[in-house]
Amino acid sequence: MHDTRAKNAYMKAERASAELRRGGHVMLRLNNGEAALFRGAEFADGEDINFLSRLAGSGPLLVLTANRVKSLQRSLRQGWPAATVALAAHHYEQVFDLAFGQTRLDDNCGLSLVAERSGSLADHATRLLRKSKLLPTALMARLPFRDIAAQDRFAQEHNILVLEARDLESYHHQAGTMMRIAARARVPLAVAEDAEVVMFRAEIGGEDHFAVLIGKGAELDAPLVRLHSQCITGDVLGSLKCDCGDQLQAAMRLMAENGGGVLIYLAQEGRDIGLLNKMRAYALQDSGLDTVDANHALGFDTDERVFLPAARILDALGITRLRLITNNPDKISQLEKCGIEVEERIPLTLASNPHNEDYLATKKHRTGHMIADKDKG
Repeated sequence: MHDTRAKNAYMKAERASAELRRGGHVMLRLNNGEAALFRGAEFADGEDINFLSRLAGSGPLLVLTANRVKSLQRSLRQGWPAATVALAAHHYEQVFDLAFGQTRLDDNCGLSLVAERSGSLADHATRLLRKSKLLPTALMARLPFRDIAAQDRFAQEHNILVLEARDLESYHHQAGTMMRIAARARVPLAVAEDAEVVMFRAEIGGEDHFAVLIGKGAELDAPLVRLHSQCITGDVLGSLKCDCGDQLQAAMRLMAENGGGVLIYLAQEGRDIGLLNKMRAYALQDSGLDTVDANHALGFDTDERVFLPAARILDALGITRLRLITNNPDKISQLEKCGIEVEERIPLTLASNPHNEDYLATKKHRTGHMIADKDKG
């Protein structure tokens, strides 16, 4: 079981995430007493920016991730994860465009970027926004005093949640580290009538995931296993824009035809940027960007997924060796780092369609997927 401190840290970060998702402010504080108020830029207008500035007593800053900066055709030094832009009143109307609209920051726009180190307030703010499935662009104002007792009084007076950076670090490290079985039931499937769904919940909170046990798959020495990230558009709506739905069905058929297997279905919509942001990325793809550049334009990484929860689910099922159905080498390397032996990779070879050919080409040439020219993904 996790200790009380880890649970408390996780709960604080979850409350901060909920506050950000409703458009509220959070106070973030470093160990040295440096603190700032911030909120998601996607919720803000000029009046909100003025309010934040007056509340904190300092000038407003826009916080951008390194990927968003790169999409604006600027660059940061290697390893610097974020940058801040000081906002004057006449810049307020530009905030939403700077967050994810425009594609270039002109040299004569009057805005200058200040690089922010790893572990800075700016870095922590964008990381929490990403975990919250919000655009990782923040509006931030630094508090002009470092007296912790005074900061706590200020937060209490204005009903603002305070989040310590050390709690946020614990939140990032603890997520998905221990999964427990919460429920299970037989669910006959069209491709495999002998199937059972096993629901998993993290010990200290986070997303629920589930596994589909087909036949005797979980009892085999090295069962067929597929890690499948949730895709509402592909899995449910039958979207032709990706290959997710086809891969899901093909993997389960392969298991049913070979004595069984285990499909782990992870709540990681849109490579873990969330459905709303995936639709924003789709809109950018309609304007000509590929999947990688669209994610970067929104401020996200190429792939936000972490497969530690999948490894912990395998542990809970007693599976330490497996044959992995995948074209994605990152799934193999992440599982192996978690102590799972991948005995063999089983490729998925499916036909493409005119709507997903560019998507598959990007997977092959930019994200390293092992896709043969005639393969789908």
